[in-house]
Amino acid sequence: MGVSVWRQRPPQAPLRERFARWRARNWQRAIVTWFVLTLAIMAVAAEPATAFPKAQLNSVPAVRVVLRTGAVLIAGAGPVVLAALP
Repeated sequence: MGVSVWRQRPPQAPLRERFARWRARNWQRAIVTWFVLTLAIMAVAAEPATAFPKAQLNSVPAVRVVLRTGAVLIAGAGPVVLAALP
């Protein structure tokens, strides 16, 4: 029977440093994702209320709440992401 030796992990970097590394690698993806989501939400919002997809979605209260909440979060997250970029 051998002796088990647990490998200790090196101490984890602080959250600020990990976020800075992630931001340095992925800032372009974050901007493109925000831009595409904003355009998609604007396209859905621009449809007339009687159009087929929007009329169907508005008849389901849970979907309506999710879409409105998502629109607010996406629209509000854009400036935050841009301000956090290097």
